[in-house]
Amino acid sequence: MFVGTEQLTHVYMPGTPFSTKALRDISFSFQKGEFALIIGPSGSGKSTLIQHLNGLLRPTSGRVIFEGKNIGRDKRDLLHLRRRIGLVFQMPEEQFFSETVFDEIAFAPRNQGFAENEVKIRVDEALEKTGLKGLDLKGRHPFQLSAGQKRLVAVAAVLSVNPEVLILDEPTVALDNTGRDNLFDLLTELNREEGLTVIISTHHLDEAAALASSVLVLKQGELVMSGPAEDIFSERDQLYNLGLALPPVNEIMHGIFEKGFSVNTSVYTLKEARREINKLIRRDKP
Repeated sequence: MFVGTEQLTHVYMPGTPFSTKALRDISFSFQKGEFALIIGPSGSGKSTLIQHLNGLLRPTSGRVIFEGKNIGRDKRDLLHLRRRIGLVFQMPEEQFFSETVFDEIAFAPRNQGFAENEVKIRVDEALEKTGLKGLDLKGRHPFQLSAGQKRLVAVAAVLSVNPEVLILDEPTVALDNTGRDNLFDLLTELNREEGLTVIISTHHLDEAAALASSVLVLKQGELVMSGPAEDIFSERDQLYNLGLALPPVNEIMHGIFEKGFSVNTSVYTLKEARREINKLIRRDKP
């Protein structure tokens, strides 16, 4: 197991009248280099779960595992973990606290004790990876940026320490089509070309589904489905019952099947859909 949990349970405000069990006996594992999705309706526990994966939250019971080892409570171990597993919040503003974009991205490598010349190199590399290097943003306040730029600066701040896992909570919130395209182009490159493990928590599947290798589905704090993406997205009725829409391509394939044509309804990427439709056309040719 590269990263995952064993019987993870989390209770907010335990022992009080406001006690709430947000997660119940969650067990799963992701392998190194995966592009994984954690999906579910609002309030299903997605954000609570991902905050356990880099130690921001600690289990009430159960375990969080990284590289086969239990994540303990030792402060030094947790700091080391957060350098290797980076988390980008749903609202980037929640993790900004520096006066300039440069200082925001530089904070983590400075905190790790890198010399200032190395810090500058890491900031430039992170800006280049996120496509922000040529925009002259270093001296600007992060709150002055567009929603898409804020998101990319938050990603750059995480990338500045070269993590092995990148986790994003609802990354498309407040982004326009261009912002979403830019973000997913970046995530695709980081995952497929640099081998970064990417984990996304979302209830919007439009872009993310085509990249996913594994999927977890949560409902009211419980893990109700897990497995390869093609298996999860073939369970149309079950996802509908959970209040989740299928990826658009997958929905189209189901529509074609319901018209009486024999196609694979577990298809959820444009490339696979094109292949299926071409097969159908060839079969129907006289």
